[in-house]
Amino acid sequence: MRKLLSLMLASIMLLTMLAACGGDSTPTTAPTTAATATTADAAATTAPTTEAAATPSVEATAEVPAGGLAEVDPATVQGDIVTAGSSTVYPLSEAVAEIFGEDGYKGNITIDSIGTGAGFERFCTAAETDIANASRAIKDEEAKACADKGRDVIEFRVGTDALAVVVSSKNTFVSNLTEAQVADIFSGTYKTWDQVDASYPAEAIKLYSPGTDSGTFDYFVEHFYKKEQKYILGANPQLSEDDNVLVTGIEGDANAIGYFGYAYYNENKSKLKALTIDNVAPTEATTEDGSYSLARPLYIYSAKNILAEKPQVAAFINYYLSNVNEVIVEVGYFPASADALAEAKQHLVDALSGGSSSTGGNTNTGSAVTLEEVDPAAIQGDIVTAGSSTVYPLSEAVAEIFGEDGYKGNITIDSIGTGAGFERFCTAAETDIANASRAIKDEEAKACADKGRDVIEFRVGTDALAVVVSSKNTFVSNLTEAQVADIFSGTYKTWDQVDASYPAEAIKLYSPGTDSGTFDYFVEHFYKKEQKYILGANPQLSEDDNVLVTGIEGDANAIGYFGYAYYNENKSKLKALTIDSVAPTEATTEDGSYSLARPLYIYSAKNILAEKPQVAAFINYYLSNVNEVIVEVGYFPASAEALNEAKQHLLDATK
Repeated sequence: MRKLLSLMLASIMLLTMLAACGGDSTPTTAPTTAATATTADAAATTAPTTEAAATPSVEATAEVPAGGLAEVDPATVQGDIVTAGSSTVYPLSEAVAEIFGEDGYKGNITIDSIGTGAGFERFCTAAETDIANASRAIKDEEAKACADKGRDVIEFRVGTDALAVVVSSKNTFVSNLTEAQVADIFSGTYKTWDQVDASYPAEAIKLYSPGTDSGTFDYFVEHFYKKEQKYILGANPQLSEDDNVLVTGIEGDANAIGYFGYAYYNENKSKLKALTIDNVAPTEATTEDGSYSLARPLYIYSAKNILAEKPQVAAFINYYLSNVNEVIVEVGYFPASADALAEAKQHLVDALSGGSSSTGGNTNTGSAVTLEEVDPAAIQGDIVTAGSSTVYPLSEAVAEIFGEDGYKGNITIDSIGTGAGFERFCTAAETDIANASRAIKDEEAKACADKGRDVIEFRVGTDALAVVVSSKNTFVSNLTEAQVADIFSGTYKTWDQVDASYPAEAIKLYSPGTDSGTFDYFVEHFYKKEQKYILGANPQLSEDDNVLVTGIEGDANAIGYFGYAYYNENKSKLKALTIDSVAPTEATTEDGSYSLARPLYIYSAKNILAEKPQVAAFINYYLSNVNEVIVEVGYFPASAEALNEAKQHLLDATK
């Protein structure tokens, strides 16, 4: 079915693009306060982000790109596009429009930053824009106004924003607030800073807020005051629909406080300070796992009739959904989940192929490769797995929900290190699945082949390796890669050798054991696979990461490393260091700015899947459900493409 929809989309987009060549599809009158991105002026020297095709095309295979979208060649797209709405979504749409132009589009894209409510007003009531940018879902009355204008509204989720509560970088007294304190500050219950905390100055608090037409304002009011605007408006904040006005006001006043989308803080972080809320900072990991409470989805909206009448709009939305993750982290937001993005793509496929298209339409929220659903209650037989201590908690979490869903057999999961796991799987041939925090080596694959095991690799997630110290350590919070290498090779033996301001105390090293994939990864990354450098420094080695945690937490001069999940599980006792000033998060592992990241795998073999249907069923369930638990465990999802490939491996092995 997905292949059929994809091919239909390819045909429709080709026909509509050809039709566009025969007429002028210039949009309605330009807005009065336009922030226009004229992509025709894009620098010709900039390399395209994606290779342009002469015409839209779709691979006619089972491994169709998620959502089944045809590839768009921006150079063939004619006609202008008008968008308006959320100031929060504005920089994201601007970034996508910019690369759309760099890839060849010669038309004009107008992007007005006027607030979500005003954006829906222009899109629905005035019916004068092609796309509405929104930092909240469309309201019933707005959708009705669209319907009254013959606009069958379609929702496309494009990302996630963490709302930042900010003060000036000149503010030296506040770095954290509770949710209750934020609510009382913006309602005017607290009028001076010393009322918030007696240690703060007795200075009047100056409030800054997005205007009432802003989706950011709506979200803040709904979150803190159950949609009652009177509480915040009664405190007489400085209101503006332009977040840059808010930035200017806050940065110049040490007693000011405000809030807006994370991108505006990210763009101005040299002038502003983002506060932690209940001691949680806004990051991709904390917005995804729910620990940072001020997070919200980001959308663009269009309508079925617009997509049919203006092929340039359909092409731009196609390009937007296909390329948004290339720019979203740099802009300052976080990617939507793979499922949410796949659903948005399916909305476009449905709208262009005649299927259901509205915000609650007939969508496929799964990935491009679909596995047959497994009923765990019907599965009989035990399963034996062993290997990586890093993958262990992830496999344990999947096994737990497999049991909750009805499986009555036993799943053995041994945490013995990646190398030892491959030894048991390949050489001893006594396990059904090997857990691994690195790819299988040639000699291990040969050992499997010698035992008649045609090994199959399944990518299940991404780990950021955390370099950690005890929470008792008050002197180090960041190291360069060179410093990490010199510490674990024993070049630095005392902390003052790392930095003269650190104490002249001996450094105590902790490391996963030599059978661990974590150890292999660390040694390969820092020492080009030469174990002698780290082993010569005589670290405390253990295949059990909990032993490492216990050793490090009790010694302010200790330092170690292991999978992010073990730090996440013990973050009250440990401190994860930034590496070259970059913290381990999903965003930084995905965009490559955090250098200590690696893929996570499970392995099995074709003959095992044929002989033991319970193993095939468990791997099916694992790949279908891993993203439900992976963030909670402390890791990051594999890309949609990597997970699709893993599913395809299973389909190929069991057909």
